[in-house]
Amino acid sequence: MDSFLFSTPIETLDYIGNHPDLSFVIFAGISLIQSLSTTAPDNVILCSTSGEFSPKGYKDNVITGFSYNSEIAEIVEIMYPPAKSLQQLKKSYEKVKNNPNAFTLLLCNGLAAMEESIITTFYFADPNFKIIGGSAGDNLKFEKTLIYIGKKEVHSVAIFFDMKKRTQLIKENIYIPSGKKLLVTDADPIKRTVKTFNNNLATVEYAKILGIKEADLPNHFMNNPLGKVSKDEIYIASPMKVNSDKSIVFYCQILPNTFVEVLQPANYDLVMKETVTSAVFKPSFVLSINCILRSLMFLDKNLWGNVSSNLLSLCENQTGFVSYGEQFYQNHFNQTMVLLLVE
Repeated sequence: MDSFLFSTPIETLDYIGNHPDLSFVIFAGISLIQSLSTTAPDNVILCSTSGEFSPKGYKDNVITGFSYNSEIAEIVEIMYPPAKSLQQLKKSYEKVKNNPNAFTLLLCNGLAAMEESIITTFYFADPNFKIIGGSAGDNLKFEKTLIYIGKKEVHSVAIFFDMKKRTQLIKENIYIPSGKKLLVTDADPIKRTVKTFNNNLATVEYAKILGIKEADLPNHFMNNPLGKVSKDEIYIASPMKVNSDKSIVFYCQILPNTFVEVLQPANYDLVMKETVTSAVFKPSFVLSINCILRSLMFLDKNLWGNVSSNLLSLCENQTGFVSYGEQFYQNHFNQTMVLLLVE
């Protein structure tokens, strides 16, 4: 797998044309993806972003991605609803399920709120089978995200990689529990909406536990998201907006009758050091997917340079994108970075 970085569709298409024996996954902003889609051959997957990660670190409005040997991967279009693709997903999984180095790259429609439905379509897969994914972005326009197989626009896509080299998935949270919990007493998981915490209006209880005015609550969403605990792991659920009825819409599902942790920022330098040192081998290739809310915080605090240098210390052959949500094994969450390492 080899990463690349280009500025224009013309040089990208020239590169693709000069390597007919390879296949490609490309990450770029909406306008660049639209331009590439008019002439992209069938061996190219296109995914729109809200920022890119490249061999030169974090970038915006560039074209990046990676090439791979066409023989090691199988592409499955995920239709709407995802259940329509169940048989093909299962068929592709069966071919790689006994390979501990195999993984699936999942690229999801970033505005359809269907990530949980897509993940549950993989119910047949072993829980330890590696799935890494990101939800396509549209540079915070929240109008339409784009995924293509060649010139064909698709809802979502899964690419099954039958790798020979060792692979590793890593998840990084830069938030830790604050010691405060909320009980979700009324929620609509399909609409990703929480109506009440502790049998009181959601915004009232959320603001109360943070010790702030209710009107200030949206200003604290980035620093104090909620965490869902599963098997001693924290999976972040980021608030999106407050509704007029004082309910709160999130970027992923929160189930009723569950406790959620109120989170607070961790020491990023220490977290990043732990992330880099958790690599069990020296990678020759790294794919990173960063949540848009992480990226916004990095931009606000001028941290992307530090993040880039830490990640690139693993190896320079890197690519990735800024997403509207992340998938890790059989979970969907937000405000997280997920990494794929290939030896």
